[in-house]
Amino acid sequence: MIFLLLESSASLMLSAFLVVLLRWLSAPLHLLDLPDHRKIHEGAVPLCGGIAIFLAFSVTSLFIVRPMDLGPGFWVALLLVVALGVADDRFALTARFRFLAQVVIVTGLIAAEGLGQISLGNFLPADAFGSAAVLLIISVAFVVGLVNAWNMVDGVDGLAGGSAAAALVWILVLSFHAGADGLVFPVATLLAAVGGFLLFNMRGPWRARASVYLGDAGSTALGAIIAYLILRLSNGADGLPFLCLLWLVIVPVIDTLSLMVRRLLDHRSPMSADRRHLHHLLIDSGFSPAATSYIIVLVSFLCGGIGCLGVLLEVPAPVVAAGLLLAAIAHTAFVLSIEAATQRRGLRASHSSVKLQM
Repeated sequence: MIFLLLESSASLMLSAFLVVLLRWLSAPLHLLDLPDHRKIHEGAVPLCGGIAIFLAFSVTSLFIVRPMDLGPGFWVALLLVVALGVADDRFALTARFRFLAQVVIVTGLIAAEGLGQISLGNFLPADAFGSAAVLLIISVAFVVGLVNAWNMVDGVDGLAGGSAAAALVWILVLSFHAGADGLVFPVATLLAAVGGFLLFNMRGPWRARASVYLGDAGSTALGAIIAYLILRLSNGADGLPFLCLLWLVIVPVIDTLSLMVRRLLDHRSPMSADRRHLHHLLIDSGFSPAATSYIIVLVSFLCGGIGCLGVLLEVPAPVVAAGLLLAAIAHTAFVLSIEAATQRRGLRASHSSVKLQM
């Protein structure tokens, strides 16, 4: 335990040091986020937080004396995801290219690490005909989906990093519970590295606004690692129930799926940009960016606790699935009500403007 604390402390301090160092290099490398009609912030903000987390996590993980159960396939895939994110931050890659590249990278990761056999209980027994192919498709879709979900949720200071920290806390608890000793140190190391970044990204009494952002490199890498860890915990006949683990990331998953469906219903591309995410709607409803981030992170943490209890109490899969469905319905009703209220306020403001002009 002492060694775990020492390693985590080293990861946190290294992450914070790298954030400070890389901020000076962001301008010459053109890794800056500029405000536009969707991104409302002051001035150019460095996009180096994700690179700092990746370097701190990698250096601390690869140079400790204790063995860790992360294979070469994981590190190669993570490097490719980060490189793809950096390229997107720098050159604004097309959504189609990013998606295809992510599918290739994730498929290679799952094949190299022997994943893709998630535990779905009676919904899809491992020995059922064609189950291997179906589980593989679900696994690839889950990782690619979470990569993009974390990228999409990165719209308010502290939100993506805070949500990742919330998920990683429960993943750490479940790694201890499952006896997955090879995952304990990497998860703790990554959690500490995210903490070092949040010192510069999370709003609070010590910071009025973020001085550094994750960037696409950071948000996509966090989504990929968290998805990988969930697949690891749920892999094989003795794996933890996947539906319970899905609770650990249910907020960004439901928010992304809901948004994509609403865009399709509006006859728009599901990957198009707008301000209809949960965090955008809360801000437009009057919540401050800081309050919005803390609310969503807290809800994510509580949902992760539900998933953890589901594992510990061995809740039947149908009950867990029903809970996930209720969560999706509650989210949909909530965002639709906020959108309707926002539209009504806009109409009232428009009518007031017309009366004043008359």
